Amino acid sequence: MDIETIILGFSYLGIFGLMISNGLFSFPSSQILYILVGYLISTNYLGLIPASIAGALGNTIGNVLLYEGVRARGVLYAVKLGMFREKDIKRVEIVFRKKGLWFLFVGKLLPAIKVFIPIPAGLARVHRGKFAALMFASSWIWSLGFISIGYFFGKSTQVWKSYGVILALVAFVILFIFYRMLNSKEVTEELLHDLPNEKKHVHAKGR
Repeated sequence: MDIETIILGFSYLGIFGLMISNGLFSFPSSQILYILVGYLISTNYLGLIPASIAGALGNTIGNVLLYEGVRARGVLYAVKLGMFREKDIKRVEIVFRKKGLWFLFVGKLLPAIKVFIPIPAGLARVHRGKFAALMFASSWIWSLGFISIGYFFGKSTQVWKSYGVILALVAFVILFIFYRMLNSKEVTEELLHDLPNEKKHVHAKGR
C-alpha cells in the first residue's frame, strides 16, 4: 500500500499512523505525505485543521518514542535502529549542547537535521513537556508549509519541477549555515576528543 492509498483508506487515522512512523523511523517522507494531504484538502476530502493536527501529533509521538528510547538506553539505541551513524549523532549532540533549546525547534524544520533532533534531546534528558511542545509546534509548521504546496499546486511532479528550484535554494542556504555549524573547528575538535576511532580515521586519511 502506498501513502495515498493509506490516506484514502484510513483518512486522519492513516495520516496519524504514517507520521508516527516518520517521527520514529524517518519513513515515509513527510514532504510527499503532506503534499498529498494538501491536494486532498483541495478536493474537500480532508479538512486542513484535523489533517495538520493529526500529522503533527503523530510525528510528535514518534519523536517522543525515539526520545524515550535514547533517554533510557543511550546513543547505542539510536545507532541500532540502523538509520543513524554515531559520528553524525555526536555532531548534532555537540551543537545542541552549545546552542540550546532553540536548536531543537529550528533543527526540526530542516530536512537533513530534523531526523536527529530527538536523539540529543534524549541524551541531554530535556524536560519531557518542553520537548513535546517544541516538536509539536515545529511539526505543525512543517505540515502547513507542505500542505499549502499540495493545496495550491496539486500532487503531480509538476509541483517539484515548477517550485522545486526555489525550495531547493532556500533549503540549501539554511542547510549550508547548519552544515558550517556542524562542521566548525570547535565541533570537530570536540568530536575527535569524544570519538577516538574517528581521530584514527582522520589521521589515516592524512597519510
